Amino acid sequence: MLEPDITRKCVAALMAAGAVAGFSMLGTWWVSKSDPDPFSLRLDSPAPALTAASRLPAADAADPKPNGGGRARPAPPKTTLDEAIAGIAREPVSDWERRAFELEKDNVRLRGRLDDMLAWVLENVRGTYPLPEEFMAQLRLDATGDHLGVSDDLIALLRLNDDEIERVDDVLIGTREALWDIEADYIQVETPAENQVILNIPPHPVEGEELRLALYHQLERTLGQARFMRLLQVAEAGLDESFEYFGAVDRLLQFEAFNDESTGHPRLFVRDERLLPSRDDPGRLDIIASERVVTTLPGEYMRYWDWLPLAITRFAAQN
Repeated sequence: MLEPDITRKCVAALMAAGAVAGFSMLGTWWVSKSDPDPFSLRLDSPAPALTAASRLPAADAADPKPNGGGRARPAPPKTTLDEAIAGIAREPVSDWERRAFELEKDNVRLRGRLDDMLAWVLENVRGTYPLPEEFMAQLRLDATGDHLGVSDDLIALLRLNDDEIERVDDVLIGTREALWDIEADYIQVETPAENQVILNIPPHPVEGEELRLALYHQLERTLGQARFMRLLQVAEAGLDESFEYFGAVDRLLQFEAFNDESTGHPRLFVRDERLLPSRDDPGRLDIIASERVVTTLPGEYMRYWDWLPLAITRFAAQN
């Protein structure tokens, strides 16, 4: 699965963000220790800093009482604590104070980003349990579903969104139709009897390999390299089976209609045989064959309708 990559990236990002936040907070603390907040010092300074007398001209402050023969001067208005603080705030700020303020803003911004990242991790990773790579190497999934598009298992594993599902479905279905068109040019038909037909489909690996490469190219463009490689790891064998090994097999289909001896009811015998190069030894051919007796022509053989005689097509399901 992709979770190990996602988890490692998330943990690394969280550690980096935490480290930056830690350094910023350390810098703020160091600055505050090396140059205490001037505001706090001023607020704790003696009362004269907040008295009106300290704001009077020097001459007036030295002789606050009026002359005996003159008119008494009105008392200056008292300065409130808020006004004093506002006046202090308007005074020039040192470089250290400005730097401490900037570091604090950086801390706030980093904490916000860290919260967003944690929320993303909880939303996307919660409830999943990444498998170790040695287990992933043994995982095998079907590449396609009953609708011939991407399987539900792959959708869940690769976390495909609706747009990606549609694009992957289109390329899978388009590749399948192209393979069927090529296969139709190679089909050879034998009819030993009216109730029998044999379809021989010889290998066509050149055309099949071209379609395989085109399919892989489109899948990688849609999924990205990481998810595409994961798809091949768990579903490449399923792709080969679903797409008839991309023309590498020599296939033989045999159909025979007969009546059951015990009941007299019509039955259809179907043999499907494939010869394909072995994955372990390319010089060896593996035989994959199935035989069955049915009352209805299986749907997977409906695409060969044009090559089947009436004795066989009459077993098609009546809708």
